Amino acid sequence: MVVDILMCTYNGQEFIAQQIQSILNQTHTDFRLIIVDDISKDRTVEIIQEMMLLDKRIEFHQNTTNLGYFTNFLTGLNYVTAEYLFFADQDDIWLENKIEIQLADLIQEDEKVLMNFSNSFLFYGESLNETKFSTKRDPKKIKQYYCSSIELSLRNIVAGHTILIRSNQIPFIKEGMSKIPDKKELYFDYILTLILLDRGEVKYFNESLVYFRQHPNSTSTKMRMNYYKYVSSNASAFSKITESHKTVKYFSVLHKTLSKQSNLIDYMRLLFQNFNNLDKVLGNYDLYSNNSTYSFFRRVFICFQLTYRFYVQK
Repeated sequence: MVVDILMCTYNGQEFIAQQIQSILNQTHTDFRLIIVDDISKDRTVEIIQEMMLLDKRIEFHQNTTNLGYFTNFLTGLNYVTAEYLFFADQDDIWLENKIEIQLADLIQEDEKVLMNFSNSFLFYGESLNETKFSTKRDPKKIKQYYCSSIELSLRNIVAGHTILIRSNQIPFIKEGMSKIPDKKELYFDYILTLILLDRGEVKYFNESLVYFRQHPNSTSTKMRMNYYKYVSSNASAFSKITESHKTVKYFSVLHKTLSKQSNLIDYMRLLFQNFNNLDKVLGNYDLYSNNSTYSFFRRVFICFQLTYRFYVQK
């Protein structure tokens, strides 16, 4: 089965060859690697073109102007034709059976499951022989299936390099993202996941299939420097996309609470929204254990605790 892999590049000469080679070495060989470059100023394009001469599965496109991280991925969706789509960063390393086992998992799922995502290994260093790595996510804190965007409102547990989607959802993804006026401070994978959760379910596939390279120049590292700004800007964007009035309300209040203009009244509104969506909020990753069963009073306490955490730490 042919699948597409979308990789967006920008000044990635240091690690791009290693990442492309890990994809070309996949046990599932029937794929097309679509690379869209955002006007790199280093040797990125030259390296890609050299590798294209060795493997015809690489398809290369270059933007006419620099679009930025988010819009570059959004533009790349225009080139996808296969039934399934993987996303790839320019600086990671894929395990050789990533496509094979992740694709098999999504194919066997009901069509209401629009996407799956996996775990990954945190990777520090130039090569796998030079570093120790650990699992990125604690699987005990991740549900197997998600069906509401509010469940992932406070933290994005879905990393773009772990995503596999059904490509028939691309028109809805593009339509939703077209409603966002300013995309500079947004995570493409976060918004994509929230859009799909508005339409169906997302599955967590509990296996690490990528070595997720950690270095100070990566886009994800730079964007996560301010957690509250990150959550606030993405919440504001999604409130303009979702068609659910209840979800719009929650994400609008979340954005207002985390913005610099917020006051005590805004936090009280968030407290009310957390009570109103308590079951979804309690399962939020990194805050509470997914496998725990709480009493009513414990749930109320956690709701206050969550709101207070934002009020004090922001």
